[in-house]
Order: sequence, then C-alpha cells, then structure tokens
Amino acid sequence: MSNLISIASHKSKYSIGFYPTFAVDGVPLEVWLPRHNPDAELHLVAAHSGLYSDEDTWLIWDRIYSTAPGWKTLVPLLVCSDDLDLTCTVIVAEQCADEHQVQWSRFGLLKDLITLELPSVDWYDAIPCLTFERSHYQSVLDEFRKQENIKMDWD
Repeated sequence: MSNLISIASHKSKYSIGFYPTFAVDGVPLEVWLPRHNPDAELHLVAAHSGLYSDEDTWLIWDRIYSTAPGWKTLVPLLVCSDDLDLTCTVIVAEQCADEHQVQWSRFGLLKDLITLELPSVDWYDAIPCLTFERSHYQSVLDEFRKQENIKMDWD
C-alpha cells in the first residue's frame, strides 16, 4: 500500500505564519511524526521551507531528489526552529528507491553531523515506513521547489 505525499500549509507553534511543508496522507510531517512516536516532538519545522544557509538548502534538496533505483541516502526533513540549519536538531529519513517507488524506510534524530555521509543517527521505534509512488513523489517535489523562494517568518 502506498502513502500519499503532498504539500500542506502549516503553522507550527514555532512560526509566526503559515509555511509549506510536506504532508503524509494529508497530515503535516511536524504532526505526523510525533503521532507515531512522541519523542519526535522537538520544536521542529520543515527543512524544505527556507534554511538560513544556501548550502544547507542545496544539500537537503539534493538529498530528497536522490531517487536513483538502489540508491540509499539520509534526507533532512525537520530542523530546529531557532537555528534553521543542519547543525542543531535534525530529523532525517532514510530514503531508498526502486523504479516504481520511493520509500522513507526509517526516521531518526541526527546525533552529530560530521558529514551527512557518515552521520550518527538515533533511530526512532514505532514510526512506520512510508512508500510513495515514484512519479507522484517527483511531481510533489517539483511543485514544492516552485515555492522554495518564499522566505518564511519564524519566531
């Protein structure tokens, strides 16, 4: 069974206004993850809605578009609302893909970022694997990128 990824307009407790974020089966990631594991409630906001560093922003988009069949990578999804970068609190998904699907196989808290190539991750239990239909996943990423230049207002 496939999950549906979409773009939602979300206002977290940590933002001044609404911002675009990914949603799973209609539920913003900032809400969906803690529903499955309360340890994932960490005052985080969408990584894809405007980080302070262009280099960090480029890296997260490079990672989420890394969907070559057989490729496995870590995709930053949520970041600390105070820092809006990859040096503080970051929740990642382990992403892998085949010709027909993209899967977020597990989720975890990035413990220490030496590089995203050799990170240390505390993996969460009880958060289910997500499977997305490949062409729909790609079209949602493309649509989100069109909104990327919108700068968000954070507390």
